[in-house]
Amino acid sequence: MFRSLVLSLTLLGAPGVAHEAPKQAAPTKEAEKAEAFFGHEELVRQFKLHETGCKKGNPMECFNLGLAYAQGVGVARDEARAATFFKKACDKDYLDACNNLGIAYAQGVGVKKDPKQALTLFEKSCKADDAKGCFNAGQAYALGLGVEKDPARAVTAFEKACGRGHADGCFSLGIAYANGNGVNKDPARAATLLSQACDAGNMASCNSVGVSYMAGNGVTRDMKRAVALFEKACDANVAGGCLNLGIAHKQGNGVAKNPERSRELIQKACGLGLAPACQALGTAPKAP
Repeated sequence: MFRSLVLSLTLLGAPGVAHEAPKQAAPTKEAEKAEAFFGHEELVRQFKLHETGCKKGNPMECFNLGLAYAQGVGVARDEARAATFFKKACDKDYLDACNNLGIAYAQGVGVKKDPKQALTLFEKSCKADDAKGCFNAGQAYALGLGVEKDPARAVTAFEKACGRGHADGCFSLGIAYANGNGVNKDPARAATLLSQACDAGNMASCNSVGVSYMAGNGVTRDMKRAVALFEKACDANVAGGCLNLGIAHKQGNGVAKNPERSRELIQKACGLGLAPACQALGTAPKAP
């Protein structure tokens, strides 16, 4: 029932100051949803199965046990024990566990913060052709996590991640080509990668490639296509997509002018915390 924690982009992009979590933190939203669906007794039963499997040396079950402790599913949440079981699974080359352990070291969650160790774990996964590991390694090089910033090496890692279908890797690679960061600037290549990331589920990419179509940057200018992409992004609560869609409705770019609809969309962008949208409305963004 457990899957790899979807944490790479959020955690590695988070502020550098980390606070050590208490030994038994409150259950996560994932745990609450699981308990509502399965019931507490069933989750405890599954936890015990994972515990038994891990004791028998099954790395997947050690990983699942780590997830259970990380989320507080069927057991009190304990991030230190989660890291212990991720390490057991990683030591047996279970790559999802290596990635999660790397994230723990990157933030100092359940373990002492150690960016160099985080990068080592991400590179281990990437060398084994794991897309998440390559993306995380790319983020580390881009942000200077445990190493000097190295945009070129970040691009190489994002290229590997994108080549294995990682949507966020394609997005990061597209942005690198758009900005000429670690690679020669190439708007056409950027638009292709951002479109690929959008199709793979990265909604921020949908907004970015929408801007490309609106401006004719790397692609033939296509206002209607841009509007469709902004709408897709806005439907997924990407604030920039809502703002751009609002502007399109205000100016009649790719869609009929509709001031009322424009204001609704810009208000949504403001509600999602985008300061320029709030400024356009003459209001202050809500505190996070």
